[in-house]
Amino acid sequence: MILPLSVLVTLFRLARSADPPTLDNGIAELPLVDCMEDRVKLTFKTQRPFHGRIFVKGMVDKQNCVRDFVTNQAKDVTFELENGACNMRRQRMLGPEKRGMEMSMTIIISFHSTFITKVDRAYRCTCFYMEADKVVTNRFDVSMLPTTDLIDTARMPLCTYSVRRDSVSGPIVEYAKVGETVYHVWSCESDMFSMLVHSCFVDDGNGDERKPLLDEHGCAIDPLILPDLTYNKDNNVAYAQVNVFKFADKISTYFQCAVSTCMNTEGMCDGKTPPRCGPSGSFSALSNNNQFNNRRARRATGDRLSNRTTVNWVHLADTMDLAANKITVFELEEKEDRGNDDEAPSHAHLAILQGATAPVICLNQSRIQFFFILSFLMLTLVTALTVYTLRRTMVVQKKCELNA
Repeated sequence: MILPLSVLVTLFRLARSADPPTLDNGIAELPLVDCMEDRVKLTFKTQRPFHGRIFVKGMVDKQNCVRDFVTNQAKDVTFELENGACNMRRQRMLGPEKRGMEMSMTIIISFHSTFITKVDRAYRCTCFYMEADKVVTNRFDVSMLPTTDLIDTARMPLCTYSVRRDSVSGPIVEYAKVGETVYHVWSCESDMFSMLVHSCFVDDGNGDERKPLLDEHGCAIDPLILPDLTYNKDNNVAYAQVNVFKFADKISTYFQCAVSTCMNTEGMCDGKTPPRCGPSGSFSALSNNNQFNNRRARRATGDRLSNRTTVNWVHLADTMDLAANKITVFELEEKEDRGNDDEAPSHAHLAILQGATAPVICLNQSRIQFFFILSFLMLTLVTALTVYTLRRTMVVQKKCELNA
């Protein structure tokens, strides 16, 4: 069967004009973030009434981190979260230009109740709660002379937490493999202050896995994973040599610790840092079920407790939360694919393993229809030419037979 040329042209035009349906909605204006005292509020406006859902990235399975708007009839939409909820990233910053608490998260605005579509948007929301500068004031009253206030403002130290390769001053680790030796380093850029690192934990970034590493006194909870820290003589640098580990079936690890500082003058740091953890591990291991506050438990373990730091720094004002950079960790078996067991994975190779460098060609519905119709037309044309050639051949053969 040979289709007329007009039909073929019509089919070709239909194939090119058959665009897939899309959600007839979108963000009308740039969303606004309102950083309130106890929560974060996101406000935005859509072109039409919003019937989708809003959720925190990586927390779509957590009921309190998702809100559906299926029955909504308004264009103005608000989404609120309590501070610290839904794996919200918190980082305390004590620098010369920035001092306070920074809280951040990524919020997805999805216009479909189930799937992510091309009209959806992701916004990185960051709130910074600024702290007022602290002023140390000394007053001297001498007889009836006018009082003179001597005011000195001491800047808080800039403290950092990093994971490094080869040494405490080596390059920062972004990619690693299980078992590789790295150095966790905490430092405060000031000779006036000493520090205590405590309350450390590691998580997978999704809120599903979170394990403590150092207790509130700065002692190791599991020395096989993270041993007790080594402090320098000024107690403003601490480090630990660690073999890289990871959560099962997870590729990323996030580390966060609390760092408390004190001024070295007049013995304000004596007995506070470095911590006296002893050989038996974590201080908190001796106080399971809150037995540390029980006199009988203290008498039973008096000798061991006397070798440990008992000052609780968690409630001090000069305490900040520090987070190291995300580390992408690969298992030992993956190095065999490179043919060299001693060679560390390169950044390019690890990026390929994550699928970051390979280009992806996506075919939408209209393109599939176009290629299908085009293939059909080509097949029809080839068939018509074949039939025409066969008929001409048969006619020529008959003429030859008659002439013979």
